[in-house]
Parts: sequence; C-alpha cells; structure tokens
Amino acid sequence: MLGAGGSRAPHRIAAVRKLIAVVAVGGLWLLSGSSVFAARVGSIGEAGLGARQAVYLFGLTAGPDGNLWFADLGCTGIGHCAVGRITPRGSIVEFRHGLDAGSVPFTLATARGGDLWFTDEGRRPAIGRITPQGRITEFRRGLAAGSQPFEITAGPDGNVWFTDQGKRPAIGRITPRGRIAEFRAGLAPASIPFGITAGRGRRLWFADRGCGGTGRCAVGRITTRGQITEFTTGLRQGGQPLGIAAGPGGGVWFADSSGAIGQITAAGRITERSRGLEPGGSPVAIAPGPDASMWFSDEGVRPAVGRITRRGAIREFSAGLLAGSQPAFITPAADGRMWFSDEGSTAAVGAVTTGAPAALRTPPAVSGTPAVGSPAGCRPARWATWAGLRPSVRLLDSDGYRWLRDGTLISDHRSPRYTPSAGAAGTRLACRETVTYPAPLVVTAAGASAALTVSAPGG
Repeated sequence: MLGAGGSRAPHRIAAVRKLIAVVAVGGLWLLSGSSVFAARVGSIGEAGLGARQAVYLFGLTAGPDGNLWFADLGCTGIGHCAVGRITPRGSIVEFRHGLDAGSVPFTLATARGGDLWFTDEGRRPAIGRITPQGRITEFRRGLAAGSQPFEITAGPDGNVWFTDQGKRPAIGRITPRGRIAEFRAGLAPASIPFGITAGRGRRLWFADRGCGGTGRCAVGRITTRGQITEFTTGLRQGGQPLGIAAGPGGGVWFADSSGAIGQITAAGRITERSRGLEPGGSPVAIAPGPDASMWFSDEGVRPAVGRITRRGAIREFSAGLLAGSQPAFITPAADGRMWFSDEGSTAAVGAVTTGAPAALRTPPAVSGTPAVGSPAGCRPARWATWAGLRPSVRLLDSDGYRWLRDGTLISDHRSPRYTPSAGAAGTRLACRETVTYPAPLVVTAAGASAALTVSAPGG
C-alpha cells in the first residue's frame, strides 16, 4: 500500500523490494477453520509459504465463488502479471489469457452479476472483468489518454466504479457491458484519487491523497450521476486518507496513513481517531468485519492488524505477525475471519480472528432417501448472522442450489428439488447451497450435504 510521503504508485516501490513466493500447504489455508489460528479475538496466523511459484500478491479480496482472489504483480520476475485465485485448501491458480502483454492488474472487486472486476495499470490501461471460471475481458474505450486506473468497487447502481490517478485524475464508471465514463468536475486541482467504496443511497465515497500546495488532502463523494464534492473539514493537518470502506452500520470509514482512522457522515463531517494506535502507526487499508467492527492494516513502525468499533474504540494486534511483516489489503472471508496480504520481507498471507462464527452453521441436507423417479429436496443450511445481516441465495448469479452426483455438479440444475433419472441408480447424490452476505460485506459461502445413494424405483 502506501505510507505518508510515498509515491503515487506505491506498489511499484514494493515490487522492487521483493517478489513474494507463495506455496499452498494443504490444510493450512482452510477457510472452514484451521488449528493454526487460535479462537481468541485478535489472534493472527500467517500461512506457511515456500517457493513453488513467484507471486507478488496484491489487491486481496473475497470472490463470488468462496475463494480469495488477488492481483499478481510479479511480472518483473516471471514475465507475466496475472489475476489469481486461492481456494479454501490453498491451491493457487493464475489466469493470464485475455490480458494484454504488459498488463498490470492491481485491485479487484466482486460485482452484482457474480463476476470480479479489476483495474489494469499496464502499458494499455484498462478495466477488466474475470468470471469465477477465469475468463478475462478487458475494456479501454472511454479511458482518457495517460489513464492510471487504481482502486475499484461495485456501485449502488449496478455499475462498477474506480479511481483514476492518471494525467487527468478522475472517478470512473463502467457498465456491465463495458461502457466507460469518467468524471472530473469537483476534484481538487492536485487530486490523486485513491480508495473508493459504495455508501448509502446512490452515492460513492473516495479518498483523495492529492494534498497539493494546501497541505490538506480530502475525502470525496460522487453521486451515481457523476456529481463530485470533496470535504476537508475535520481531516487532521497532514492527513493522508488511503483505503476507504462502508461499514455494517452504514457509516463510511477510512484509513489515514498519517496515523488515524477516520469516519465521514453522509453530510461530509469528518472525525478522526488515533487513540489505541501504536506510536508511529500508519493505517493503509480498511474493510468491514462480520463482527460489526471495521478492521484495518497498519504498516507503521510496529506493523499490526487493528479493529475499530462503531463507537470508535481502537485496538491493534501484532502477535503472530512474521518478522518484517507489512500487512496490506484486508478482506472478510467465509470462516468469519479477516484475511490480509503481507507485503513484508517474508512471504505470507494471514488471517485474524474477529470473534464472529463461520458463515455455515449447519450444512444443507437431502430430504428423505433419493430414488429414481422420485423428487428429492434440499433442506436449506443454517447460516450465521453477521453484523445484523443474513445471507441471500439470490444476491449473485452464482448463489442458489446445485446438485452433485458422485461429487460432480449436475450441469445447469439450480433448483432446490431434483428427480434422479434411471441411470442415476446406485450413484451418490448431494446438494449444495451457496449464499452471499449483502453489502458492505459481500462474502460468499457454500455448504454441501452428506451424499446419499440413489435407489432403484421401489427399492
């Protein structure tokens, strides 16, 4: 990420420092709960890493398929940047087909349709879309010359919004069909838009670290029609807002790398808090947690992962971080923990316990004994309530019910009821339910039933 006084392209500094080498260690990454991570709130564990493949992990986010997704900026070492996926068991798969030569994917966000969208800061800047299966499409028409797309978020209008730190800084919008428009009126002359998030109503909020000659940066608001307003009152002198995110209670919070966590009201009133931060703290990224608190990464003198409650109480946790750690992007995941990328001297991805339960409380079940010609039903799973939010089976295209026969998905059958055909006798039938928690969490979780043997008619 970026500390106070950093460059306007912070990942390039980190990329020179090192490439992260990531290896999947079976069982160590299990999102369903691993013994590596203690249950105490604030307990941190970082996954065992090795040298299977060179990866520079960036833009970590929860995907629409229950996996973690990231941008791989390791092209300096291996020749090709990529968008990558980490499965719950730690398997890393990378996708490059569809990216131009010289592409540099940077940050990702899950959109309403069930795909991920990402910014590409490469030789030919673009906004990209990747399906959960890894199919990539990039869009450029509508970006200004010299564009530098930076961070990205799903908007309240069904479109995807992003910040552009290029020669003509802007806040951009891309439709599901790839039509791009950019908005500049209302930005300060020295604007450097950074993080962006959807707020309540038809508004989005962004951090602007372009302090220029005024010595004071800003937090901005943009309506879905493109009207921009920036706010500085209440922002501390020398403040540098970077990451920004909407909270479970509807408030908007931001990480101020000068040493504070800030909150901005719908009317633009800013409040900042630093009590509870370690001396020399430098928060850089922030995200909502399933426990109704906001969680943030701190790249300061004593690196840490922190929590701020709705009432503004801050606590930081550093025990369990590896030596030379530099926590960066942070995101909630289906196990109820916050996961983060570590840009430090030791290769790592970590998780911190929030005190919230895993999303899945009781798996779904196949009702009765399935038989050829007789409808079988999938009894719904029981899901945890996170931050007062219940998950939906319809929020994303990937949500809902699916059936598995001998462990293989039955193609295109998404109903909670299924009638086995004659050829299914003797096979093992199971159902799977996939749900997504609504914004601001947008975390997908899935659970599968035990498999039952399909009997012959009248058996």
